[in-house]
Formats: sequence, structure tokens, C-alpha cells
Amino acid sequence: AQKAFLDPYVIKNFKPAQKFNFKSDVNSLDYSDDGQFLVAASDDDSVCLFSCQTGEKKKTVICKRYGTASVRFTHHSKAILCASKYKTITDSVRYWSLHDNKVLRVFPGHRESVVQISMHPSNDTFMTGSTDGVVKFWDLRDPKPSAMLEGEGVPALSYDPQGLIMAIAVSSDCISLYDSRKYDKGPFSTFSVSSEGQKCSISHIKFTPDGDHVLVSRSNGSHYMLDSFKGNIVHVYPLRFQPSTSMMKRIGSKTRSFEPSISPDGNYMLCGSMQGMHAVNCGDGKLISTWTTHMSPPTVTSWNPRKLMFASADSQLILWTPPQLKEENR
Repeated sequence: AQKAFLDPYVIKNFKPAQKFNFKSDVNSLDYSDDGQFLVAASDDDSVCLFSCQTGEKKKTVICKRYGTASVRFTHHSKAILCASKYKTITDSVRYWSLHDNKVLRVFPGHRESVVQISMHPSNDTFMTGSTDGVVKFWDLRDPKPSAMLEGEGVPALSYDPQGLIMAIAVSSDCISLYDSRKYDKGPFSTFSVSSEGQKCSISHIKFTPDGDHVLVSRSNGSHYMLDSFKGNIVHVYPLRFQPSTSMMKRIGSKTRSFEPSISPDGNYMLCGSMQGMHAVNCGDGKLISTWTTHMSPPTVTSWNPRKLMFASADSQLILWTPPQLKEENR
């Protein structure tokens, strides 16, 4: 549980507590269920494990052959799922023990790169989505998928907090909801999400902790909060800022997809943009704070589920805490 109430004052006072440099951009972050560890995968083909108790890097493992992407913890704090960054049919996803750097199981079959992994919140099943529009369903105990879906674009996917509902976007304008216990029956609801006339895909889907809303992010940097029961848009968040001149000099013509995260209490969204990193009130859509600490746009963020801590990354990973609560978190 949270050790202090999150309010705008606390959010504004988050400061960098630790910084770690990578050779290339970090492409994914995830905290363990107990909040004790953070894992990061980078385009430099490394996976790093960090202690949230001490703020130290505990381990680095390298996988030059397949690369590392879309890293997610299983329900064991030293075991992860990690996708191959490079196209491979034989090693699409690896079930990896960081304790002894041992691959426990390989999940083959995706013909294109896996770009998203979503772990069921309470059991050992998970979903994967690849760039050819295919979503596959797995169990950690079985190297063969239990089912698959095919769509028109790069999928975005997520379980709700109870693991009863799966939200899957396999087109640029629609999100389909499935009963996780009988997804073979097809979606029980489909929402249309306007793209405002622009050619941009749905890049990320995140449920709020109470499951009442769904945060939808697009590849153009826009974010929407939807009612998860009715599908109507509750808020549109103003994060599509134009980059500053100095930022443009640093990043050139790179295009970015920004992965947001929602605070454990469900009240705040954290996300990068071309101008920095931002905290937004989920309830009224108001911008609370902007940080320009990163040298380039931080494309990935993650809230610790148990501690007053969050992480953000470009080619530098930053762990953030409120200074006055730093010792309490430890």
C-alpha cells in the first residue's frame, strides 16, 4: 500500500533519486508485484535489474543474438518475460530467471517482432502482440500458444486489474473487450476511438486500478481516458506538445511512441512527450507538473505499485522519489 497520500503537491516534489546510463534507449520498464525490483530492457540488448530498496543496479544480462524488448515481470520478483527485438520465429519470447541468468522456457511462433506483452494479474497466463497484427495467448507452463487473434495493425493489449477482461486493439480505431475465461467466443464489446482524421495507431492501453476506465494512447502522442463500460471518451489529455528547438537538435527526425503509466491510486497519469515528462490529473485532465530532466524524450514511464517512486527513461533511466519521503520508501 502507499505510505503517503498522493496529491499534486507531492507529485510536484518528485526529484531524481538515481540515474543510470544505457548505451541506447530503454524500450520497456516494469516493477515487480511487491514493488521491490524494477527491470529495464534496452535497445543495447541488455536487461538490467534494480533494487527499489537500495536504488542499486543488481544485475545486467546481455542477449546480443536476439535483442531485448517488452520486458515484463512474472509473479516472481526475479523472473521475467522478454521479447526478442530482432525478428525470430524460434525465440519470440523468453521466460527468463534473472537470479541465475537461465532461460526457463522459450515461446516461439510469432513471425514478426513482438512489441507488447501483458501478464495476467493473478495467474501464469499472458498475451503477446507482434507487428504483423497477431495476438497470441500463452501459459508459462506450455511453450505452445493456447489461441491467437489476427488483426489489421500492430496490437495494443492489456488485462484489467482483476484479470477478467482483456482489452485488445488490432486496428487504428477500435478496442475490443474479451472475457478472459472465454475469449474464443469473441469480443463482448467493441469501442470506436476517433483518430481525429489522422493516420495514427493505438499504441498502448492501460486500465485504471479500479478497472472503471481505460487509458488509450496513440502513436501521435495523444491520450484519451475512456469509460470501460460505455466506451465514451471522458478526457483528452493535452500532451502533444511541439518539441523545443534544443530538443529537436538532440533527437533529429526520430518519431516516438510514448508509453504512459497510471499511479497506484488511479488519480494521476505520467507520460513523456517531445517536451519532457508530465504528470496529469486523471480526474480533470489538468497538467500538474512538467520535468525537463531527460536529454531526449522519455518514451517509457512506470509507477511503483507499492512505494512512492516512479521511473522514466530515454537512454538514461531515472528513479524518482519525493525528497522528504526518500528514507520512508526504503
